[in-house]
Amino acid sequence: MLAFLALVLCTPCAAMDVVVTPAATNARESGQTPAPNPVTLTSPNLGLRDALSVLNRNKGFAGSNIDSLNFVLAAGTYRLSAPLVVSPDPTWSSTPITITGPTSGRAIITGGKLLSGFTPVTDAASLARLPSAARGNVVVASLSNNGITDLGTEQRHGYNIPITPAPLEIFFRDAPMTVARWPNTGFAKIQSLPDGPTGLTFTVSGGHPSAWQHEPNLEAMGYWARDWADTTLPVTSVNPSSGVLTLQAPAPEFGLLQGQRVVIENALSELDQPGEYYVDKATARVFLWPPFPMMSGDVQASVVDTLLTVNNAVNLTISNLVFDIARGDGIDLNGGGHIVVQNTTLSNMGGRGAFSNAGSSGFDSIKLAHTGEGGIVIVTGNRTTLAPGNAFVDNSDLHDFARRSHAYRPAVNVAGVGNRVSGNTIYSGPHAAILFTGNNHVISDNEIYDVVTETADSGAIYTGRDWTTRGTVIEDNFIHDIGTTTLPDATVGVYLDDEASGTIIRRNVFSRVNQAVFIGGGRDNVVEDNLFANSSPALHVDSRGLSWQNPDAVNPNGIFQTELRAVPYDQPPYSTQYPTLPNILQNHLGAPVGNVFDRNIVINGSPTDIDAGAQPFFVPGQVFDASSVVFTSAIADADRKTFSDFTISPSSPAIAAGFTPSLFGTAAAAPPPPVAASSTNQP
Repeated sequence: MLAFLALVLCTPCAAMDVVVTPAATNARESGQTPAPNPVTLTSPNLGLRDALSVLNRNKGFAGSNIDSLNFVLAAGTYRLSAPLVVSPDPTWSSTPITITGPTSGRAIITGGKLLSGFTPVTDAASLARLPSAARGNVVVASLSNNGITDLGTEQRHGYNIPITPAPLEIFFRDAPMTVARWPNTGFAKIQSLPDGPTGLTFTVSGGHPSAWQHEPNLEAMGYWARDWADTTLPVTSVNPSSGVLTLQAPAPEFGLLQGQRVVIENALSELDQPGEYYVDKATARVFLWPPFPMMSGDVQASVVDTLLTVNNAVNLTISNLVFDIARGDGIDLNGGGHIVVQNTTLSNMGGRGAFSNAGSSGFDSIKLAHTGEGGIVIVTGNRTTLAPGNAFVDNSDLHDFARRSHAYRPAVNVAGVGNRVSGNTIYSGPHAAILFTGNNHVISDNEIYDVVTETADSGAIYTGRDWTTRGTVIEDNFIHDIGTTTLPDATVGVYLDDEASGTIIRRNVFSRVNQAVFIGGGRDNVVEDNLFANSSPALHVDSRGLSWQNPDAVNPNGIFQTELRAVPYDQPPYSTQYPTLPNILQNHLGAPVGNVFDRNIVINGSPTDIDAGAQPFFVPGQVFDASSVVFTSAIADADRKTFSDFTISPSSPAIAAGFTPSLFGTAAAAPPPPVAASSTNQP
């Protein structure tokens, strides 16, 4: 039966439901049916793209009696051929708009194209490049025969590089496959640097340079000089006799160091295990080793950049949808306000799950997984006036969010002023779970674990290098199992790096964290009423602003004083909200003054590690040990794992002495429900 779009109008004051089906959408996206001309709400058989396009027109064409407009997507898969872009006309601003999935089943908006036509590899040239064990297991298909001509561009990506869309990627049964690589797991190490640390050449031991020399699109991913900065870039040549690989200029940001970790990838000659794939750009073919016996519909290729871009919308709710497979982001919200994305899945993006700079907007009850360049970014609020952005990421499950670039691609990146990250579960990430910059954010009631698994000198919650980003409160979180034994150097629970100042860390539980709280030379940070178990030290404070970082601190043109002058730091509202900030240049410049560590419980670990330069400025507060704590569960302290294992009896001496337990997981710590779009909301 031909799919249809149904309209339900309730008069005289109407709520309009526009029901869109995947069949109508897919026929339109594939070019089987033309677009109505003009598109109206009464046009028959509208696809999703055409239905949403009515928002780009003056509301008057639809009739003045519409007081809300609801796009209801029927269950099924909506296969896009290009990004959806919605730029509502201002005349819709007082009309609540929803884009929602069905009450039963799932509506999946995807930028993935199904691939078919896989056959065994038979051409001699490809068989010669494939490892012998793979030749009977790898299959190949023509991308052009599947209607794909744009394979995208593999661009340098990683630390301090602007995010760009991934090239075409391959997914098997809705999970990303792995670009063929060596070694299959973990890393190799740089053995030598023929042209030194500022050059472009390196060798690795145990590799396959004689095979790599024939790879036209070879790449290398590495933590080239720092264990917190990865870059992936092309390899321009391989010398099979010397084993020297040459990288494409320019060199990675910090150069190269012997012994650092690298991976060689994008090589047909390394397609040697199930789950790997390789795209031959010259012949527009994809080779893959299926992880399971392959059936029709198992394999998809990403063909669309960002799935949905919304520009300057007001009063919009997106709910109960699945956004799956894109080269870029899942959802981008640019401008506008009062936008809520809720009960929605964001998965298998080459870029981020979502980006938003919309005010009073956010994401609630999101399931996010397998994104390439981070999870959710919220950037809103006015750093000059300290007016809050009131954006949020709440009640969400976020994991595996940095599969292309690894460092500084967190599950949540929050910037601006007055935003909230609350009630989330964040896990399985190579670097940080949450990065924050700006002022007056609240990071609360989150469970964070199994992050910072691949990097060092990194934190589960991280900020750094700005004296003015003050007022953020990190409270009532459960942070556990952070870092690895292989990279124990400064793998931290909350990392206030490079003189970050003015942060409050209270009522959190830290368990099995290599280092719990790290103050890297900053000032005016408050650490109180936290429970530290099997984490040592509980607090580190150093004096880098008086030692190796002092030239940056005292330099009027350096980063610290430049950031200081970027805001009215010595005038209201800064001077009133942060009263110690106006005289920062006169009060022991660069020294870690004003830090507070008080009323904390420390079990099975040392309370503090204060370096010699910081000790004159550090006044220790009250610390409770195991003798002051009675837990409600009678197990060995070293065996406590779940948050309930750390429930403190009200009879504990620490509580009698003023310790306030964490509110994690309680109604008191839970974020407020998202505000649905209404006609009274204005940006």
